[in-house]
Amino acid sequence: MRSFVSHFVALAVSLLSGLPAAAADASLVPVPLAIDARGGVILEVRVNDAGPFRFMLDTGASRSIVSDDLARELRAPVVAKSEVVTSAGSELHLIVQLGSVAVAGSRAANLLAPVVPASRLQQLGARVRGVLGQDFLSAFNYTLDYRRARLTWDEALTCAGPEVMRLVAAEGRYVLRLDDGLRLVPDSGAEVAVLFRSSPPTETTATLRAIRLGTVTLKNVVAYNVERSDASADGLLPLHQFSRVSFAAGGACLVARR
Repeated sequence: MRSFVSHFVALAVSLLSGLPAAAADASLVPVPLAIDARGGVILEVRVNDAGPFRFMLDTGASRSIVSDDLARELRAPVVAKSEVVTSAGSELHLIVQLGSVAVAGSRAANLLAPVVPASRLQQLGARVRGVLGQDFLSAFNYTLDYRRARLTWDEALTCAGPEVMRLVAAEGRYVLRLDDGLRLVPDSGAEVAVLFRSSPPTETTATLRAIRLGTVTLKNVVAYNVERSDASADGLLPLHQFSRVSFAAGGACLVARR
């Protein structure tokens, strides 16, 4: 099971709370994706007009992340040190400012990114230099097309209709609430479904009999129990189980298709 090194769910300094300025060229052709055997999504990202570099696209990460060697290569200025909450607990990380982050013609300015050891990011895939998180993604309407291995930039989604699932902002991520009240993060970085437990679980796995996302229903989903305290979510829902997933800008809603 993939290590959850990319799940930076909260930053403990107020200067990191805003969204960067962003712009997208609506005429862009689809962006090719490399999708690994575990469902991880890798794409090419330009940072400070350099690159492209291999990043993992992670809808479950609140913040974009860069490796320590990339931060040095870019001479990215350190603007803060912050306690960062990860799946493994709290860690102190340097925060660097990225003047620009771009995927094809879609660009965001002045992202503030935690720095992690390059060796840790290598767990996500060969030559991965960073993670593209919600500080970039939430500025755009986009579709992850797993079947065609591409990312497309979309017109605004209409967050109404039986196929639509509303999302709720929670600590920089977006959470969907199922009919039974279970709150799951729609997560392109997760290999398997995960349920958070506040105390050591007695069972390794649990079976979710049905997960309904709009007009799509997943049945008998095996979820791994993980000891983790998270007031904003009950677990992670991997997105590679769907053929396409579309997100509205600002995390307003999503549409999943089988």
